[in-house]
Amino acid sequence: MNYLPKWIHITFAVLLALLATCKAILISIEHQWGIIPIVIIAVVIFGLLYGILLRGSFWLAEKITLAFAKAYKENIVPKIEMRAIERYIAEHPVKEPEPSQKSMMEAMDEHNQQLNVEERMHRFMMVCEKERELYIAKRKKEDEEKLEMIQTYVRKTLIPFGFTNEELYQVNECVTSLVVHKVVVPTLPVKIEKSGEKENLTQRDLQNFGWNIANQYNIEGMLTAQFVQYTFQPWFKGASTTNISKRLKNTNAKYRIPIDENILGDKSDDIQDG
Repeated sequence: MNYLPKWIHITFAVLLALLATCKAILISIEHQWGIIPIVIIAVVIFGLLYGILLRGSFWLAEKITLAFAKAYKENIVPKIEMRAIERYIAEHPVKEPEPSQKSMMEAMDEHNQQLNVEERMHRFMMVCEKERELYIAKRKKEDEEKLEMIQTYVRKTLIPFGFTNEELYQVNECVTSLVVHKVVVPTLPVKIEKSGEKENLTQRDLQNFGWNIANQYNIEGMLTAQFVQYTFQPWFKGASTTNISKRLKNTNAKYRIPIDENILGDKSDDIQDG
């Protein structure tokens, strides 16, 4: 390792050699040795001094540099590394294990328990889903049976008053829309005529008819009033829906269609209990 540029060493050596050569020339002139001896002496002195000084300066510089590098490596570098280690330790302290840290066996046991919980939950969900499907199927079947019984009630109630098959079909569709979809159809394709034995039916008969059906499905009064008003239009011309809703249930006299809170009989109780 040489920290000084090479040209400095060369310049220094050349200057010393020139000075020595000049001194030798002065001595030769003083003793009158002639030109040739002076030249020979100058060349020899210059070469010797240049070589010795140049190589000597390189050797000395190398020795000094190696000694400094060795001292730096043995004394300075360890201190720098130690300071860096101390700084890293200070900035990244080692966390001591918590007293409550779980062992591997405890962790495995907890994992197994979690798996058991998930397995039990999966089984429970499967059972619930199966029971839900069974319940929905049962409820659908019961609703269909209940609707069939309501439709049977409609036919048995209205046939004695001379309703035609087309009129019965029209009433049947209106009842289905009411109890299934909670919708009243205001315009009907088949007009029910107030003629023949149908003239014996009064508004209150038909109001009781509507109430008996709506009561099985807990349908509110205004919707039931709209049902009887739009389904049996000839009986309720000019009538107010609000007034009809106030007189749906009539028990103050004997009517051709009386109030019957349990028109489906025991079967209705079974369905509602289910």
